[in-house]
Amino acid sequence: METSLSSRLLRRYWFPASAALGVGVTAWSLEDAVSLATGALHLLPAGATIGHPIEDVDINALDQNHVVPNMGPCNFRGVWYPRG
Repeated sequence: METSLSSRLLRRYWFPASAALGVGVTAWSLEDAVSLATGALHLLPAGATIGHPIEDVDINALDQNHVVPNMGPCNFRGVWYPRG
């Protein structure tokens, strides 16, 4: 059974990226988020790196023209942007 964000144990993170908009993940902890975001680096342009995360990111604060229309569900654990 998947756990949704409503469990209050999961948190949303946004990792700005050096050669792309960034990586969005929902995870149990910061360590879990870093692991998920690092695993998604292959979805970014070659050589891209991720920066310090924004914890509990507000989806309304993200790029409304590109990120939001192209993201996956952000209420379950995993990578929701970019969609792979």
